Amino acid sequence: MIRRRYRMISPDIESWALARAHHIVLNEGLSLAKAAQDLDRKRSRSLVYELRKVITAAIVEAHAASFASNGVER
Repeated sequence: MIRRRYRMISPDIESWALARAHHIVLNEGLSLAKAAQDLDRKRSRSLVYELRKVITAAIVEAHAASFASNGVER
């Protein structure tokens, strides 16, 4: 079992992450689930691409927010 230490994140970042994840799941995740349920492969593939794009953008946004304006990690 690999144990990793995660540094504590501030409540503001934690709230932002929860809100962002909630938004992603509600918008892109539910659309993807519906397309999969309808067995619409073309739409499912398209939505998977969109979901990846949104998650990547959120990760980049979180990474950028973790640095102060002078480039030092908070």
